[in-house]
Amino acid sequence: MEENRLLQELEEIAEKLSIEVLYDDLMGMDFKVKGGLCKLKGRNVIIMDRRMSPRERIDLLVRALSQFDLSSISMKPYVRLIIGGGSEIQDKGT
Repeated sequence: MEENRLLQELEEIAEKLSIEVLYDDLMGMDFKVKGGLCKLKGRNVIIMDRRMSPRERIDLLVRALSQFDLSSISMKPYVRLIIGGGSEIQDKGT
């Protein structure tokens, strides 16, 4: 699966879970972070540095989404397998 398509699928899954995905400039902050899952005013939010590569974005989304119950969420079997791994995905033509 192409990286950009996989990234879009993961963002759609986050949306189904009511998780907002925000891209921002995090490198200019006083701390060094590329992003992650957090609670913001009671909502689940995934914040990512906009300069991250598609692969880095995918890895971050996979780690964040793997923390949720996805049993009722419709997704392609390959995407479910990737999230089930919960960490860095293998380069298998994604």
